[in-house]
Amino acid sequence: KILAHTRVSTYNIDAKTLELQQRPVSVDGRTAVFVALTIIGFMQVVSTVTVLLHLTGHIPQGVLNEMAPGDALRGKQRTGARSRKQKSVMPAAHLPVRPPSLPSSSGTIHATIIHWNAEQGNLQHFGYHNGRILVEESGLYYVYAKTCFRYYDIFEVSSETEHNSQSDVPLTLSPSDYGVQLMQYVFHERISHRTSEPVLLMKSGNTWRWKRGTYHMCCEQQSGVFSLQAGEGVYVSVLNLWLLDPEAEGSYFGAFRVSSEL
Repeated sequence: KILAHTRVSTYNIDAKTLELQQRPVSVDGRTAVFVALTIIGFMQVVSTVTVLLHLTGHIPQGVLNEMAPGDALRGKQRTGARSRKQKSVMPAAHLPVRPPSLPSSSGTIHATIIHWNAEQGNLQHFGYHNGRILVEESGLYYVYAKTCFRYYDIFEVSSETEHNSQSDVPLTLSPSDYGVQLMQYVFHERISHRTSEPVLLMKSGNTWRWKRGTYHMCCEQQSGVFSLQAGEGVYVSVLNLWLLDPEAEGSYFGAFRVSSEL
């Protein structure tokens, strides 16, 4: 009898323990279902807000397809900043030289404006007219210019030798006879009361005396940072333009903006 009573008590305790263990499981299951329904409802609200923003034009279609609904507002800010960067193009110009005409017979030496090949150059927010780079946006600009000069008088020597055999008077004078002054000037053309006022920004040069019958070449290069206003221009002039090297890699002119603040 004692053993039987003990076994019955043990069964009663195990049944009560099992009942207590099952009750929390049923409570946890209801909680999980409630949490899941809450998350689903929240996602539906976020999706609805995202669609409304897209329909009103606040979110582009490409951004809507790529981003998660929770990142919609942050994506809108990034897209706006990216589009502003793409629209801002730095003003810049680089022009190769246009081959100059042959020297005049008068032999006068004066500074002549160089004309550049705008069709083969690069102009970003710049204009070009009659040898001048025209500024369209005010700011601080880095201006640079390079000109190369070359001379080869072997043909002149043979012509003069043939002429001297018949006369004692020389045919012409060449840079080999008297030397040649090669100068480069960079001017800033300001606009004041509808009249242009050229101001010299930079100059460089030297005087050369070359030997006859040989090939000669020298280059002048200058650069600097200057304040330029919209509507103003810059240009380059040189002495002895007819000696200018016509190669685009040797003679060129350009500028680009380094700051929009004057």
